[in-house]
Amino acid sequence: MRFLVTRYARDEDTPQSVTDVSSVGAEAFARLLEVPAARLTDVYPLQRQHADGFQRLTGVTLDLESFAYFLEVEAD
Repeated sequence: MRFLVTRYARDEDTPQSVTDVSSVGAEAFARLLEVPAARLTDVYPLQRQHADGFQRLTGVTLDLESFAYFLEVEAD
């Protein structure tokens, strides 16, 4: 599986950036999102409750005041 974080400016439809965070792995993202790893197959909005855990896992800080972030799961 491949995991991408897509960042959108508020009220925009075109992504500003896409970051590959696949090195973190399915199990860690499943725990963060509280989704069984076997069902981690969709696009998930990253919200305030995910921000600290996401930063610990990836080193990426989420600016949730200015942007919307989504974790996108892609099959290899």
